[in-house]
Amino acid sequence: MKVKFIYNPAAGRGRAAKHHAEAERYLRELGADVDAHASSSPADMTRAAAEASRGGYERVIVSGGDGTLHLAVREFDLVHGTLALIPQGSGDDFAKVLGLPRDVRAACELALRGNAREVDVATANNIRYLGVAGLGFDSEVARYANENAKFLRGSLVYLYAIIRVLPRFTPHRVTIDETRSEEIMFATVGNSRQYGGGIRIVPDAVIDDGQLDVCIVHRTSRMQLLKTLPKAYTGAHVKSPFVEIGRGTSFTFDSEQPLDVYADGERITTTPVRFALAGEKLRIVAPDLSS
Repeated sequence: MKVKFIYNPAAGRGRAAKHHAEAERYLRELGADVDAHASSSPADMTRAAAEASRGGYERVIVSGGDGTLHLAVREFDLVHGTLALIPQGSGDDFAKVLGLPRDVRAACELALRGNAREVDVATANNIRYLGVAGLGFDSEVARYANENAKFLRGSLVYLYAIIRVLPRFTPHRVTIDETRSEEIMFATVGNSRQYGGGIRIVPDAVIDDGQLDVCIVHRTSRMQLLKTLPKAYTGAHVKSPFVEIGRGTSFTFDSEQPLDVYADGERITTTPVRFALAGEKLRIVAPDLSS
């Protein structure tokens, strides 16, 4: 099998750089004809994955975390390309939802020999993402985590950022779907159920149901928000009176001052923003979890 192997040396606080040689060796031992590429920047990751998806490779194998996967999908040829992921990130939330193994050799074997399934691709102002996008407190936490929590991994990154951002956070007034104006703490729109190393923010989201799930956390006290956030690890936060859950194929948010929108841990756009589904699905290799 002819494959393109693209890895992000910065993923997982350097975990991918440490293990990429191991992954490439396993792929070759398993019989793959490997063309390897180390991405030099976010733009290079997007370009390399897009070119590989149109370049005649049977599979494009990406090594990294949620952010790496996000960049790889940005301009990926959804019609002709097939993607596989070797999880090497800090949180690997999308990989967990897919059921991908964390063991490098097992992930390589699945990437080559597993079957591809189709999953939905979400968009924010026509920019693709696979997991969860957010604005408000959510995006401020993501920005802080990216800039100031590089010494931590997994869910600790998000928890540390929450503690640092919450004391100075104030709610934002937004217009939702052009019909109502609300003061909110944050809003998320998920194609997948979780982010932040296991936070099930939209617990009923399914990655191939042709729907997006929204979670709107309305204005509340900082203390009440802090008490509620741990419940999100099991999805129990949805029972809180100030939490609104919904489902649909598109959602819009606007605000007086532009708010950053983060998706899969990456800043992708600002309000006004329209969340929707891409016209095509992504073929991505995953284990059969039906049995």
